[in-house]
Amino acid sequence: MARRRKSSPFDDLFTITLKIPLWVNFLIAGALYVALRSYVGSSAPMIDTSSGNLGIAAAEYLAKVLGYYGQFVFPPIFVLGGIAGALRRKYKTRKFNKISNSSDPGAAIRQLTWQDFERMTGEALRRLGFTVNETGKGPDGGVDLVLRKHGEMHLVQCKQWKAQRVGVQVVRELYGIMAAQGAAGGFVVTSGAFTLEAIRFASGTSIELVDGTKLTRWFAQFANA
Repeated sequence: MARRRKSSPFDDLFTITLKIPLWVNFLIAGALYVALRSYVGSSAPMIDTSSGNLGIAAAEYLAKVLGYYGQFVFPPIFVLGGIAGALRRKYKTRKFNKISNSSDPGAAIRQLTWQDFERMTGEALRRLGFTVNETGKGPDGGVDLVLRKHGEMHLVQCKQWKAQRVGVQVVRELYGIMAAQGAAGGFVVTSGAFTLEAIRFASGTSIELVDGTKLTRWFAQFANA
């Protein structure tokens, strides 16, 4: 299982900006800059002890210092995140369309890296009507995509196994996570195939198994889009 490094608040904020439309990021960046500049002014703040209360003066000074430097930090995060998110969405759309319109979508899918396999699976599900959130767990790191549709949550685990069959253990693990998180359904997606035991187990659950053949059909139906 891949281990993720602990993210900072700035990492988390940047991740959020990636999911927001570009124009919204620009709007937030502009509003933040105007608000902070109007609060602290254009000059570095100085502590004001004229009130005689050192505690209040120190608190006000700290707030203005944070606001002063924040105007140069937070707006750029939204701008850069908005641009990066727009470029990422454009990349996914182009790559998905290239696979969908290729002469052999199945072969193109099998040549994807695990990162692109997850992204393209997410793009396919988005076009099928789901709202998609990538978890960034990494290869074999648990749930890869969290879906929303009609107020219900669905979980997705991607297995880009090219020469092997996905076994029942993977399906059981996802079923347990779904039960713990209250998910209405789930998908296990692979470019290969599933064992008979996995198919039998999934048939009694709300988990849909998507093998390479079905995944290829997902892509092919959006050809020339």
